[in-house]
Amino acid sequence: EPEEIKAAIEKSSGFIMGSPTLGGHAPTQIQTALGIILANAKKTTLAGVFGSFGWSGEAIDLLEQKFRDAGYRFGFEPIRVKFKPTEIVLKTCEEAGTDFAQAIKKAHQRAQAVTKKAAPGSQAARTEQALGRVVGSLSVVTTQQGEINGAMLASWVSQATFTPPGLTVAVAKDRAIESLLYTGSNFVLNVLEEGKHLQLMKHFLKPFSPGADRLEGVEIEKTEAGNPILKDALAYIECKVANRMECGDHWLIYGVAQQGSLLKDGITAVHHRKTGSNY
Repeated sequence: EPEEIKAAIEKSSGFIMGSPTLGGHAPTQIQTALGIILANAKKTTLAGVFGSFGWSGEAIDLLEQKFRDAGYRFGFEPIRVKFKPTEIVLKTCEEAGTDFAQAIKKAHQRAQAVTKKAAPGSQAARTEQALGRVVGSLSVVTTQQGEINGAMLASWVSQATFTPPGLTVAVAKDRAIESLLYTGSNFVLNVLEEGKHLQLMKHFLKPFSPGADRLEGVEIEKTEAGNPILKDALAYIECKVANRMECGDHWLIYGVAQQGSLLKDGITAVHHRKTGSNY
């Protein structure tokens, strides 16, 4: 209903609008909703558009142009889906949604930074400093699920069990790789080498666009299960996800080691922090 759309958009920090192309045009309902959004959404509201089409994309082009002309900032590049979406297209949509939510979250955090910042010498600040002394090995988690791969830099890693040999990795809920680490799936923990880890760190810390191949430009090999191993890693451990535990803003992934190998005779790179309020 128009009034429901108006009420929702007035209290939203962002909106994503999608449309099919029917007969070369956006459906009447979409055009109605578009008018309501343009009339009621604040110009600071983050926008996103996507659409499916056959031979022409007039509907999504209309949405994109209208929002750009009105001065809205886009949270991701418009997603155009021709005919039936593939696994890669669906993953791109999922990652675009994640990036969109992260952008809104960061905007809210910046606005609240002054009031939330712990005062020097306060108990909260002392606790953050103490947490910062908890260190972990610098690693890269990689996985391959069908046509889709995932990778992320990780330092919240720890051996968890002797029998069976297992480890845990903390993965933020808004990480693109999180949806690939479901129970029963496989992943590789690539442990980085001290003194030779900076280039890989730089690569995996850079922002990736939705659907981008995070392993492009990185030398890899594949395990028998098809998971990527970084050639420049110090060691690797291939694991099967046995359990997941929801922990605040992260998932704790418990993986049972299936196989692994020490690739070089070196020292593990360790990430040292001054505060526990960030990575």
